[in-house]
Amino acid sequence: MSGVAPGGRRILRRLTALVLPFALAATAVTATVAIVSQEPAAATTSASDFQPGNIISDSTFYNTATMTAAQVQAFLNQKVPTCTSGYTCLRNYAQKTATRAADSYCSAYTGAASETAATIIAKVGAACGINPEVILVTLQKEEGLVLSSRPTTGLYTTAMGYGCPDTAACDSTYYGFFNQVYSAAHQFQVYAKNPTYFRYRAGYTNVIQYSPSSACGSASVYVQNQATASLYNYTPYTPNKAALAAGYGSAPCGAYGNRNFFLYFSDWFGNPANYLKSPSFEGRTASGWVWSGGTMNRAIATTSQAQDGSSFLAVNTAGSGRAVSQTVSRASVLGEQANATVWVRSSDARPYTGAVSLTATGGSTETASTPFTVTNTWTQVAVALPFRVSGHSAVRLDVGLGTTGATLWIDDASLTFGAAPVLANTLANPGFEGSFSGWVPGNGAMNRQVYKSPSQAQSGSWFAATNTPVAGRSFAQIVPVTQDASTGYDFTVWLRSADTRAFNGRVALWGLGGSARTVTVQPFTVAKAWTKITVSLDPGATAPTSLKAEVYLDTVASKGTLWLDTASLQRNVLSNASFDAGTAGWSANSSAQSFTTGTAQTLGTAPEDGTQAASLTTTTAGTSVSQTVTASPQVGDTYTATAWVRSGTGATVTGRLAAWGLGGSAEVGVQRFTVGATWTKVTFALPIKNAGHTSLRLEIYDDTVSQPLLVDATRLS
Repeated sequence: MSGVAPGGRRILRRLTALVLPFALAATAVTATVAIVSQEPAAATTSASDFQPGNIISDSTFYNTATMTAAQVQAFLNQKVPTCTSGYTCLRNYAQKTATRAADSYCSAYTGAASETAATIIAKVGAACGINPEVILVTLQKEEGLVLSSRPTTGLYTTAMGYGCPDTAACDSTYYGFFNQVYSAAHQFQVYAKNPTYFRYRAGYTNVIQYSPSSACGSASVYVQNQATASLYNYTPYTPNKAALAAGYGSAPCGAYGNRNFFLYFSDWFGNPANYLKSPSFEGRTASGWVWSGGTMNRAIATTSQAQDGSSFLAVNTAGSGRAVSQTVSRASVLGEQANATVWVRSSDARPYTGAVSLTATGGSTETASTPFTVTNTWTQVAVALPFRVSGHSAVRLDVGLGTTGATLWIDDASLTFGAAPVLANTLANPGFEGSFSGWVPGNGAMNRQVYKSPSQAQSGSWFAATNTPVAGRSFAQIVPVTQDASTGYDFTVWLRSADTRAFNGRVALWGLGGSARTVTVQPFTVAKAWTKITVSLDPGATAPTSLKAEVYLDTVASKGTLWLDTASLQRNVLSNASFDAGTAGWSANSSAQSFTTGTAQTLGTAPEDGTQAASLTTTTAGTSVSQTVTASPQVGDTYTATAWVRSGTGATVTGRLAAWGLGGSAEVGVQRFTVGATWTKVTFALPIKNAGHTSLRLEIYDDTVSQPLLVDATRLS
């Protein structure tokens, strides 16, 4: 698993870095097998941009929305327009594929009698949560398959270099193109979900060799993210200065796998860690940047005052409405998010005011902006643009110049893409602020009004009041959704009676438009105090296309009036949250942790929700089971973590429920629990205080040895 150097040799590598928890130093290995590389690409990226601790961002590595099968096919066609007679190039390759059952790392893959390489790449990427671009680059850096016009059968046999150790022949268990692609993508998720099991870890300084020969030396690399750690576990060498200076070429003591991964990815798809060109203006170049809105004075300075590297851009203008801009052409889909950061400062103590903005075009234009005022201290400004309206073909980053007669310094800009954060509330007008907009009556006419009274509203300034001449009429709102299997939802609304009389009704959440209509109903009785009513729906594989949040009035007008306020509809970001699909999506952090699922018959007690619950038994207190999901939570968001727990035998068991924001400066919330023979709900809120998270994790710690802890109906929403 090392890579290809033109005119040089390819070193076949071991399957993974050694499974040595907490051991961060590399051990010596010896290369025994080499082959001649395939055709090199024409280098357009400088290897000087290679960052050993940040080869690729998590948001890029795990972004499955970058390419469809058709787009992969078009890419392969463009790379090799004509295949040498007598050979089957990747663009023309097809094979029978096997069905793979879902597990903790990949969702189910349905095989077919004949699937093209493009279809396999896209389907495996989607099943295992790996960017198809990552698969394409790995195919090239391992066996040169993407650019080869005359690939041999052997190249398809070990296409991803998976199962090929340094000191032995490749393992035939993993032979075959589909087998290689699936196994490698699956392994990338194994690294991500069990980071402590492997040698190279994010958030640590790792000692990484320059080549299989320990005599060539090593580097101390602070690995910034899990995606980069995964690349090192797959290919455990970092390029030395000579290898970087050689571009795609060879060098003494060189290892090229991770270097070539970066170069191919950059040349084909943009910098995997950053889509911007010249982000720090190193080499005194501003290639990729333009000067929009009018003329301005600009210069690239090379001094020790740079925020990053040795260069930065200095700019000033006499006119307003001008900006330093760069446009990135990239096909983005609904539900993604563009994330930009820029470091700025004034050239002196005078305040400089401006804004960092993102504009997405090629669909329904969407924008986001963060204003700034800085003096002579470098300050990072961040802006996030979730794509809520449409997909896009391009995103423009603008650093707006708001002050005339002063100079702004700009350095270390970045633009990355990832999943947009789950909306904290998908309902329109959830607090009835000024109107009933978004809400519609059901089952007949009702009396309704909104009132502005901050002292009486549950939150905000307004609340709704309604009564009905006929019991069973309702207020509802319908919201379109894209449903993943086992995704759950929570509908919450605050209710009270207008006076001291009790008011009865029901809160319901419907799943509509799927293979079957689903609904959960929660009856309520409220008096003259605001009361929070919540109903949860787990539509599972029915895949609804919309949700209907509904409040039924069962008390007639002559007997009372209902007030409503502060409604919310939130998605549970966890998959298989009630374990009805077994352990899929979840993983244990230690071999000491037994992790199974069972039904009422096998567990000896009915699950709290659905047909199965999880059973945890540990031989070492403090082991855990967790699920990590890709997400981009924003500062100010609040996530609620929930799990239902009980003892499997009736004996007292203890544990902890934890919710993590990971990536950037990690943060965690923890709730301890002690439970016996009844299902008990454990819940707490995790307010997001730190920027830069790329994933969320729900984790259940098992703190009682040799006693089964049952878990069900988990939520993170």
